[in-house]
This record gives sequence, structure tokens and C-alpha cells, in this order.
Amino acid sequence: MSTRERRLVIGMLNTAGQGTEWTHALKRFTGANAESWAITRPQEQVIQFTADRTYPLINGAADQAWLDLLNAQSKPTHLIIESGKPISIKGTVRRMLFEAVTARRHGIRPALLFHGSDIRVPSLHRAAFVGSPFTQDHDGLTAKLERKTNEMRRWLNLWPFPIFISTLDLRRYVARGRWLPVVPDARWFTAMPAISAERSRPRVLHLPSRRELFQSEQVDQICTRLHDEGLIEYRSVTGVPPAEVRSLVEWADAVIDKIGLGVTGVMGAEVMASGRLLIGDVDQIARAEVPDLPLIQSSTGTLEQVIRDLVADRSTWAARAAAGEAFARKYHDGRYSAGVLAKWMGIPVKQP
Repeated sequence: MSTRERRLVIGMLNTAGQGTEWTHALKRFTGANAESWAITRPQEQVIQFTADRTYPLINGAADQAWLDLLNAQSKPTHLIIESGKPISIKGTVRRMLFEAVTARRHGIRPALLFHGSDIRVPSLHRAAFVGSPFTQDHDGLTAKLERKTNEMRRWLNLWPFPIFISTLDLRRYVARGRWLPVVPDARWFTAMPAISAERSRPRVLHLPSRRELFQSEQVDQICTRLHDEGLIEYRSVTGVPPAEVRSLVEWADAVIDKIGLGVTGVMGAEVMASGRLLIGDVDQIARAEVPDLPLIQSSTGTLEQVIRDLVADRSTWAARAAAGEAFARKYHDGRYSAGVLAKWMGIPVKQP
């Protein structure tokens, strides 16, 4: 079967727009056909990312996605199911497993993909990280995630197909997960004004998508104190539409990302690609696989000193920023991810 005859569908969540970015990277670097599919929820006030094909979650349209998947004329050769959700979204993990087996019988090779909270078990995370956000209940969120992720891991014992993970820390929960690095929008790899080591008060930004899991209250307390002291300029913003994130990152010299969670994801890749300093917290599992990751390691307990040290000694800023840009291009510009997918699909990657 030729490359052009291979067709990938990733669905149905398009979390952080990654389904679209991965399929577009596969098309760009291999020439294979690929589409992201997603369910739209018109009544919900959530940030939604553009997918190649969408199905509204009304009037049985979600079931239509499953029917379209098996259609003889448009049937894919490969399917990645996000977060263990059935293609029709409605239903249990059992239904997802049934759909995957059915797809395989129709000649479609399925795989699972996890993004983070869909498989990160709070009790295991708590045991591994002193500063884990899962030491708190978060209005029942911790218990809910514990229940759902443990159920998912039990079902994985029956899952006979490949599994992808978007961040390396997830190997702690899915030992056989294949890393499919996140891919920021291509505009993040276009020129942006360099950070300024000459600024009297360096600019520090925190852009949490989920404040309760990113230790944002502690981060805000520490950084607001440093802001009031006159050491830095600090901004903390939540719920920012994707189109506005770049301008906020451009304002900053350093960005604080996901402290306490042990991972850096799409935001971290965007920050590095833009030549900003990235302050965060990554699992040793990730450090072991990508030792060249130029993230500045910090916990809530060390954050104040980390920032004070950065402000006091700015001689490494330019080198750190350049290392971040190089790392982002190496792993996150789409070519590496396209290579991972191409290997699974049995097709070559175009040479630069």
C-alpha cells in the first residue's frame, strides 16, 4: 500500500488542538492522508480548537462519526482514539474497546492516546512527588480522577493495540506508551523579539489552564511578593483563548509552567519555541529520556530562590533561550511526531 493510500484519523477530542497538529504534521512530512475529528459542544463555554472534521453532540451526530469511520469510501487505515473515549463519545470504556476491535475487523489499525489527566493516577503521583497537587481534594476532583484513571488502567490490561502518550511522564502510568511529542502551531516557530537581560524588572508570566493542578495559588503568592518587592513584573492569567497566548508569551522573559505536576506540555513547547525561559517541574523519567531538556527545574519550595538567582545572574539567559528554541525544533516542530506515526503506519518520512 502506498503512502497516499494510508489514512489516519485522530479523534474525537482534539485536546489542546493536538489531533489537528499531529495529522497536519503527518501530511506535511510524509504525504499520507490524515484528519482530526472532534465533537463540538455548542452549549458549553469551553475553549475549542479547530479540527478537520467536527460532529455536534446533538441529535445522534456523534453516532454518525462512528458510521462514517466504517464507510467503505472514506475508511481510514489507522485510527488513534483519544483518552479512551468511544468514537461516539457517549458510552463507557467497554464501548471504546468494542469499537476498537470492530474497527480492526474492518481493516483499521487502532491505537490509544493519552494526554495527561486521563491516565495520571493521583495516588501514584502523590507517592512520587512531594509537591503533588493531589494531596488536596480540589472539590472532589482528585477522587474523581483516581476512580477514572484506575478504571482505565484496568482496561488497558485487555488492550492489545499500541498506546501513545503525549508527555514522557505518563510512562509512570503506561509503561508501554510510545512518546508522540506535542506540536505547537507553526507560528510559534516564527521570529519573536528576543528576551531582554537588560530590563530592570524581568517579566515573569504564569498561564495555567487548570489552576488547581498547577499549584497556581502558591505560584501567585510567591511571584506577587517578588512583584511588590520590585524584583520582577508578574502576570498570572487563566482561560486565555489560544489566539491570545502568543502575545502574552511575547511580553514575558520567563514563563512558569505546571509546577508540582512533573510534566511540561504544549505550553512548555510554545515557550521554548519562542525563545523564552521555561521554569517548571519534570519527572525524572522525562529527564532520563531527554537530558537536553533546557527547562529550569523548580518546585513551589524553591521557586522564589530560582527566580532570585535568575534575576541576579543573567549571563546564561541567551544560551538558555537558544537551547530552548533548538529543543523545540528537535522534538516539537512536527517532524519527530510525524516520524513516530510514520513508523507505526509503515511509511517513510520525507527528508529535509
